[in-house]
Amino acid sequence: MPHADFRSSPPPPGSERPERLLRLLAEDLRTIVERDPSVRDRKEALLHPVLPALWLHRVAHRLHRRGRRVPARLLMLLARCVTGVEIHPGAALGRRVFVDHGAAVVIGETAVVGDDVTIYHQVTLGAVGWWRDNLRAAGERRHPVIGARVVLGAGATVLGPVRVGDDAVIGARALVLGDVPAGARALAPAGTVSPPSGGTSPRTTRADLSRPPDERNGSMNPDSTVLIVGATDETVRKAKELGLTVLLLQHPTKVSPEQEELADVLRVLDYTDWAAVEPVARELWREPGFRVALSITEPGLENAGRVNDLFGLGGTGYEVTRLFRDKLAMRRHLAGLDPSTVTAAPLLRREDLDAFGAAHGYPFIVKPTDATASIGVFRIGGPQDAEQVWATVEGLRGTRTDRVSTMYLLRDFLMEEYVEGPEFSVEAFSFAGRHVVVAITEKFVHADRFAELGHAVPARLDEPVRERIGASVRRFLDLIGLRDGVTHTELRLGPHGPAIIESHNRVAGDMIPELVRGAYGIDLVEYALGWPFRLVPELPDRPEAHAGASVRSLVSEPGRVESVEGVADAAARDGVLDVRVTAKPGDTVHALRDNWDRLGLVAVTGPDTDAAIRRGGEVIGDAIRIRVVGEDGRTWLAHAAEARSLAEVPA
Repeated sequence: MPHADFRSSPPPPGSERPERLLRLLAEDLRTIVERDPSVRDRKEALLHPVLPALWLHRVAHRLHRRGRRVPARLLMLLARCVTGVEIHPGAALGRRVFVDHGAAVVIGETAVVGDDVTIYHQVTLGAVGWWRDNLRAAGERRHPVIGARVVLGAGATVLGPVRVGDDAVIGARALVLGDVPAGARALAPAGTVSPPSGGTSPRTTRADLSRPPDERNGSMNPDSTVLIVGATDETVRKAKELGLTVLLLQHPTKVSPEQEELADVLRVLDYTDWAAVEPVARELWREPGFRVALSITEPGLENAGRVNDLFGLGGTGYEVTRLFRDKLAMRRHLAGLDPSTVTAAPLLRREDLDAFGAAHGYPFIVKPTDATASIGVFRIGGPQDAEQVWATVEGLRGTRTDRVSTMYLLRDFLMEEYVEGPEFSVEAFSFAGRHVVVAITEKFVHADRFAELGHAVPARLDEPVRERIGASVRRFLDLIGLRDGVTHTELRLGPHGPAIIESHNRVAGDMIPELVRGAYGIDLVEYALGWPFRLVPELPDRPEAHAGASVRSLVSEPGRVESVEGVADAAARDGVLDVRVTAKPGDTVHALRDNWDRLGLVAVTGPDTDAAIRRGGEVIGDAIRIRVVGEDGRTWLAHAAEARSLAEVPA
């Protein structure tokens, strides 16, 4: 088969200079941050269990090539003692090689590993045995050559001078003794479960032990089975309440006892990694089968779309989902269809900021292409802001920020025109191309930052403005190509009318679904799960609210949390939908930068929107006591963020 030549050869002049080695070591560190969701930043990456083995090998390999074999061996012996990873100093490792966990990984002397390869624990890249290798000609390769972007699953074994082509996947426990073509999959047989003697049927989750035999996965009905890619406890619980059979793909850091109890099949894997998801999806498609794949959590959306495309299931596919998740791709798509769309451009170099300001004026916005919760969003008011914003952006690239561990990295940033005006979100549901605006949510935003301080439904708007917002969102969803499911679209009402800021094909965060349920009696999570199976009725074109509902946030000046009291009391009060306080004693309170600097949220209902906004402030003021201490020893209580009234909005 065609393949790249991975043979080890003398390095070109200057290729082993110290500065090049330092760049490689820094790249190894960045790779860990980018590909290990449990690592938040470069500081934490320094404690990754495999990093010492990689760094020591970078040095040992250079010593080995210069003939200093004993010092090279000593370095790798130290690496093995510290990490459990055994890499011969003669092995050639490419750039951005990621070894996850690493215990019992063995890589032989003449092995070559290409760029961007992922290696899980207990992988062996070995020889077939001394009794054959001793017969080979001097210098002949004894170990495998692994192409670029290959994934080697846990316990995979590749033996002999074989070649694994680019983008191949070697599954867990697979034994490979021959060449693997580029893009191919070499998978070990999946484990089978046999009933123990005595007739008790085995289970992969505890819940099935109490179910009759016809409900176990051997008798699942694919027409009522859903593959959920990432989920909260609430999502799994509501799917089961709808009578669905649930096949759940869940990330190792997100599994809960309730999910283990409720899911009919639970597979634990990095569901943001398509190479990990695809073989599991194919297996579950064969047995027990499923009607649709879906996700209502941001990190699972793209791979749920890929599964729908893979099997032609008709649910929302990858391309539509990508337009929602990638804000720059969305802007470019809309620019070709709607000349009035907000102008945007990628931010690649420092001078791009000056060029965008010169072309489109100030102020303008800089933000990540695919982040959420207002992380990494900056307003450039003039050329004087560019240097500081650029430095901050460069510091954020390749990290998960210093405040919250997300499933995605902050990687690419864009610039877009700033739209002056009040901000809203639209919670909608689409039924075979008919887009229903369920609720327009009024948003309370910090005057100088992009932190969201509260929400209220229904938004206090005149009817003509409400109609303009609804028409704008319906047109947007048509242009994007969405036909079914829930969406959360954020917009500003600018001088030229509604301007779409961003949109997501999932439910909103910040307890907005709870507000919609409290004010309209419509459960958007239930609709997202039930509509593909037609278990919920279509909504009317214009749902009517029977109450008002509001979320108010708790904020404070910078300091340190001393105590938290009154949460249970607040949750028990009349009209309270939910209370979520994230602050804990000992936490640092930052100056408000984005949503993650808030200390908690309280969601309430009231007879109308105004009453609900007031009620939220009352519950916080009367019941919740988060005491904060400053550097000078002064203490105070966190308070409800201001719910600023909307400026007059022209019809």
